[in-house]
Amino acid sequence: SHELRTPLQSILGFSELGMARSGGQERLHAMFSDIHGSGQRMLALVNDLLDASKLDAVGALELRAQDLREPVGAVMRELAPLTAKRQLTLAAELPEPMPASVDPLRFQQAVRNVLANAIKFAPQGGTIELRGQRRSDGALHLCVADRGPGIPVDELERIFDPFVQSSTTKDGSGGTGLGLPISRRIVEMHGGQLYAANREGGGAEFHLILPATDSATPGDGALAAD
Repeated sequence: SHELRTPLQSILGFSELGMARSGGQERLHAMFSDIHGSGQRMLALVNDLLDASKLDAVGALELRAQDLREPVGAVMRELAPLTAKRQLTLAAELPEPMPASVDPLRFQQAVRNVLANAIKFAPQGGTIELRGQRRSDGALHLCVADRGPGIPVDELERIFDPFVQSSTTKDGSGGTGLGLPISRRIVEMHGGQLYAANREGGGAEFHLILPATDSATPGDGALAAD
C-alpha cells in the first residue's frame, strides 16, 4: 500500500505547493488544481481497491459490543463540512439505544459510504434523513433517504457490483463505483443486509440491517436532527 500511496501523496503535495505559489496566474493555478483533483480521485480509487482486497481476508473484522449511535454520530460530524458545502440538512432520528456487535471502524466506513452517496445525489439545499430503530425481531434498522433522482429499478442491485455507477450519474461525480459494494460487503460480514429502494415521491433509500446484541457501550442519549 505504501508503494501506491506515497507517489500519489507526493503529487498532491507538489500540486498544493504549485497552487499556493502560482502568484495570481490563473492558468497556472488551474493546471495545478486539475492535477490535484486527478490525484485525489486516484488516491480514493487506490484506497477503495485496497479496502476491497482487505475485506476478503479472513478475520478482517474486530468485533465489539457498541451502541450504533456512537459510530453513526462520528460519521455525521466527519461529513458535516460536505453537507454544509451543499447547504444540506442531515436530519437524524436515532431515539433509542441500538446495541450491536460491530467492528467500529469498518461499520463507520459502511455508513460513511452510504451517507456520502446520498450527499452526492441529494439536491442542493435539500434534506437527507437518517432514521434508526430496533425492529420487533430485535434486528437494528438504519435508513438513509434522499430526494435525489432515485435509482432505475433494474439498477437497484447492480449498484452494489464493483465499479458500477448508476446511470443517473451524468457528470462523472459518482466516484469509483466501489463505495457501495464495500459497504455491502462490510454489512454482510457483520451478518446483516444492505439494500436500496426508491422513495415514494422521488429519491432513494438505503436500508442497513444488523442483528442485535443484548449489550453495548453506553451512549450519551439519542441523536437529534441538526
